[in-house]
Amino acid sequence: MMRALALILLAGPAAAGTFTPPQGCSAHLTVQTRSCVVEHLWTCTADAPGLQWRGEIDQRGLVYVGQIDAEAQWVQSFFLTSGERESLITPAADPASLSALLGNGLDTYDFSLDTAEGTHRVVGFDRIAERDVVIDGERLHRTEYSIRKTDADGAMIYEAEGSEFVSETHGRFFSGTGDVTRPDTTFSYDSRPVDFIYPGQSGFLSDTPLYGCDALAAGFVSE
Repeated sequence: MMRALALILLAGPAAAGTFTPPQGCSAHLTVQTRSCVVEHLWTCTADAPGLQWRGEIDQRGLVYVGQIDAEAQWVQSFFLTSGERESLITPAADPASLSALLGNGLDTYDFSLDTAEGTHRVVGFDRIAERDVVIDGERLHRTEYSIRKTDADGAMIYEAEGSEFVSETHGRFFSGTGDVTRPDTTFSYDSRPVDFIYPGQSGFLSDTPLYGCDALAAGFVSE
């Protein structure tokens, strides 16, 4: 996948204004969010069935690439601005399960990630709070979540509570709103989806976020 990331970065300047997935991969959805981020979803023919990718682009460019499996487990995460990488350690103590969430309305999880800083532990739950919410024609279920991430010594990296959206169609979560606590700060976010854009529609694979960027810039100025 590191080679695939390199191909994405190299493809950017050659196709200004458009995101290009890696060779052998096919994008199927673009999502514009309220937080000055545009997301792209794609799958690759060389991957095992059920694996899918997501890339996030903000005003700096591509900042995140992540892979999940058919149960929406975090298989791999690449944070491109910091160079950090995480990968799922299997088997998990309590694997995240999208099918359990959709079937029972509740899923708990307790899993570990391999990072350059050592093993990180992630514990939490997702609960369906409202079914069949429609955003831009997309049927979603609104969830409530609580999550805590700790380092190898058990110290908190962050904890958060909030609301997200889960899609049966796409087999994944889309971000929502929440409150995040880190050792040195707390903040709230609103990354709810605004537009779901499919192949052939205007804005598909755009690399320009559309919403929330003015508010973000104003926040930087005020600081």
